[in-house]
Amino acid sequence: MRFTKVALTVGTFALIACGGSGDGGGTNPPPPGTVSSVTLNRSSAVMKPTESVTITATPKNASGNAISGKTVTWTASPASGTVSLTPNGSQVTVTGTADGTAQVKATVDQVNSPSATITVTSTIASSADVTVGSGGDVFTPDQADISAGGTVNFTWAAGPHNVTWTAGPTTPANSGDRSSGSFSVTLPQAGTYSYHCTIHAGMNGSVTVH
Repeated sequence: MRFTKVALTVGTFALIACGGSGDGGGTNPPPPGTVSSVTLNRSSAVMKPTESVTITATPKNASGNAISGKTVTWTASPASGTVSLTPNGSQVTVTGTADGTAQVKATVDQVNSPSATITVTSTIASSADVTVGSGGDVFTPDQADISAGGTVNFTWAAGPHNVTWTAGPTTPANSGDRSSGSFSVTLPQAGTYSYHCTIHAGMNGSVTVH
C-alpha cells in the first residue's frame, strides 16, 4: 500500500489596528469644577456703625450650577475706615465702623463677584417705599431699611399680588391680594422682617429695622 504525505503550512497573519486622537476639531466644554461666575446673596446693605450683616458667595460653573469646596477670598474697598470683614468660608460678616460707603466683593479662582454696596450711616430713614409688581413679579426694591418705629409703604403697580410676612421679631398684618392701591406697615422692633407674595413663587422681599 502506498501513502502520500501532504504538508500544510499555516501562516500567521497580524492585524494591526491604528487609532487616532483628538476631538475632531470641536471645543471641549470646561470641566464642572471650573468657576465661571460668583454671585452674592445681596447687592447692598444699609447699617449703623457697629451693626453687622452677613453676605454669602456662591461660585457657579458655566451652566449656572453651584460649585462646592472652593476657597473664597473677601475684600472691601476702601480696605478700612468704613467696614470691617470677618470671613468664614463662603460667608463674610460685614460690620460698620464709621459713616461712609464701601464695596465688598468675593473672589474665587481669580473670578470676581459683583460688588455689594455697603452704606454705613448714623441716620436711618424713618420710612421706605416699595413698589409691587412693577416690571414683573418683583418687589422694588426687594430690600429696604428703616429706623425702629418707621413705616414701609407698599404701592401696587400691577397685580394681583400680596405682601405676606414670613419671618421677623413680630408678625405684621398681611396685605391680602391686591392689584392697585397702597398698604402701609409700621415696624416698631429692630430686626429683619421677611415677606413674599403667596401667588408668585420667588417674589420675595425683606425689611431691616435698625
